[in-house]
Amino acid sequence: MRSLAAEAGRTDLKIGSAAATREEIGHDIYPPMKKALENAGYKCAPHAARQTERMDYAAWDYLIGMDEENLWDMRRIYGGDSENKISLICDWAGKPGKEIEDPWYTRNFSGVLRQIEEGCRGILKETEENGKSKQITRVAVLSDTHGRLRRDVVAEIRDCSHIIHAGDIIRESDLDELRLYGRIYAVRGNNDLWQEGLRDLAGTLRFEIDGVKFLMTHDRRDVPRELTGIQGVICGHTHRYSEEWIDGRLWLNPGSCGISRFGTEITLAKMILKDGRISQVQKVILPDGV
Repeated sequence: MRSLAAEAGRTDLKIGSAAATREEIGHDIYPPMKKALENAGYKCAPHAARQTERMDYAAWDYLIGMDEENLWDMRRIYGGDSENKISLICDWAGKPGKEIEDPWYTRNFSGVLRQIEEGCRGILKETEENGKSKQITRVAVLSDTHGRLRRDVVAEIRDCSHIIHAGDIIRESDLDELRLYGRIYAVRGNNDLWQEGLRDLAGTLRFEIDGVKFLMTHDRRDVPRELTGIQGVICGHTHRYSEEWIDGRLWLNPGSCGISRFGTEITLAKMILKDGRISQVQKVILPDGV
């Protein structure tokens, strides 16, 4: 799909893939299918499958499966299909209801590839005609890492293009690593005042991501009264996750994703921004002791 979109000059499209079940998590493309792709001239970059998740429903305009079993799993994960986003790939090729036969059984990998190509070309044609390709932005929200940037945190944020840190960073090198994964927005926390390279961070930061305006400060008690135009207020400090909407404005504390203190969960938040608004917020709970 990415190759065909690039050939068509469709830079407006964001394209992703995910498994419908857990059994493929972490796997590369199945070798015989990869060989069929390469024989057809497609370049296959290293790949590790992930399973689709509930927040994908809000993040994507179209959710496309190969067969009815895929569609059943997707509806189960998403809690239904209230916006009619789910379809079969062959629906886009003018063959409504037709399923792709699993090549693991048929061994017809080149035939499956041709069917998928037909569907992909149909997607390109349809989205070009109705203009339904919309920009979504994934944002990770962290706080209170306290000098411990955990590997499971890094794994969680890799699909996010923007990373927000609400302070008590402690170790400047952690911010340097986070910059490898996305654009950083950070404020200092009370424990950063004594840290070289961190004490000069702003105490309060106003910023905008793809049309959504935020205000961030480490301690909620320091939030200014003037919030005109602000759609999201980000704070930390308490080590406790909190998410509430007040008068249409999100107030979010992602909790601590460093070490557990005061018996709290280890958490972070992930947001989806779409059409200039906060479309979805997800609480991510991480295991203790990692």
